Amino acid sequence: MNNATEPEYVDQVDLSRGRPVRIQQVTPQRYLAIMPWGQLQSIVPDPRQAEIPRALQYLSAAQREQAELRNEIQRTIQGTKKKANAKDYASYIAAGLRGDRGERWATPPFALWLPGDMDVVRFRSPFGDDLLAYMPFDATGVLVDAETQHLAHILLQEDPATYRLSKGQVTNRLVSVEIYHQIGLRDARQIFHDRNLLGVIPNKNVALASDSCNMATNITFSLLEHVVIPSSNAGSDAPLERLVSTRPRQLKATDPEWMTLSSLRAFVVTALFGRAGFDKTSGTITELPRGCSVELAQEAIGEAATLVFGAFAKQFDNRADHVISAPAMLAALGAVAHRTMPWAPEPHRTGEQLLTLLSDVNWSRDPMVWDGTVGKATTNARTGAATLSLAGGVKDSGSKTTTALEDPSSPRYRQIRSRL
Repeated sequence: MNNATEPEYVDQVDLSRGRPVRIQQVTPQRYLAIMPWGQLQSIVPDPRQAEIPRALQYLSAAQREQAELRNEIQRTIQGTKKKANAKDYASYIAAGLRGDRGERWATPPFALWLPGDMDVVRFRSPFGDDLLAYMPFDATGVLVDAETQHLAHILLQEDPATYRLSKGQVTNRLVSVEIYHQIGLRDARQIFHDRNLLGVIPNKNVALASDSCNMATNITFSLLEHVVIPSSNAGSDAPLERLVSTRPRQLKATDPEWMTLSSLRAFVVTALFGRAGFDKTSGTITELPRGCSVELAQEAIGEAATLVFGAFAKQFDNRADHVISAPAMLAALGAVAHRTMPWAPEPHRTGEQLLTLLSDVNWSRDPMVWDGTVGKATTNARTGAATLSLAGGVKDSGSKTTTALEDPSSPRYRQIRSRL
């Protein structure tokens, strides 16, 4: 910043003083700006260059200094998830720029540290003073946050055709930038630490509830609104939404709900895709099976959910003593119900056949019945009694549990129907 205590007032822009950027002051060391991403790129070089020792010798002194400062602050790209994340981020931004996501997308501001100075001036306007910063033409900076987003833009610029974009769409995209200046390396490192390590990642339930672009999530919410099933806890027929917890990731023993949102969604995904759905339960579903539409899925899966959840409402109500509400079990029930779906391959099951198949299953949380299927038998350290752990996830236990539920030739089929 210039040496005066307050920026000077000027009447016109002087391009000889540097690249002009309109800014808003937040603190004496922090400003907010909007600029084309291409302008940010001229200030922040490709971070991959900073990790190639041989490339550093061909950089200017200012560029080498920038690379060294960048390596002092940022995480490594090569050999880490950051590289893969940048590719996924590039696909996300490209979809937004193409208009595929409508207004349902956003990227956070870039956090730019300028080790050098800015020349800031004021313009009088009817709405108060406007601030303008002249950045030196050779200014370089380091991103203390959003470097992965920056690398994603670079990937888009390098190969726009692959992402069905033009180079201009990438370069001219307006982005918001937080500019930090007149702070030292230690302060910049601290900002990187705070922005990357102190944020609270939303739990799976909250993340799913927020994703309106996910077809499986949308179908799941439709079930919450339209499926009505009997519940002894509720005292009368109740909409499914009263029996599904949409916020906590796990239910406590005293919670009245039957299942979490993510568990119900696992039921939906496996009902859509059958056993192939086990590997899809934690991902985004953007395409439905052949012959299936959102409306058809809502109707067919809703009917299956009404049948299954209604037939075993007592077991769901008393979930602490039964295995039926375990995530792997709900996913397995969805996979078994898949055969009742109109888009599933032949032979199909009727709803009546589905309930008959499940009618003699021993749902009690008995380790002798369910060990090696939906759970694992353990021993209580205090009492020495055998207990059943349901810690296994959908991908670990879903397929085994499905086999036990529907394959009469499997020993597990007979095992889970014993000791009734």
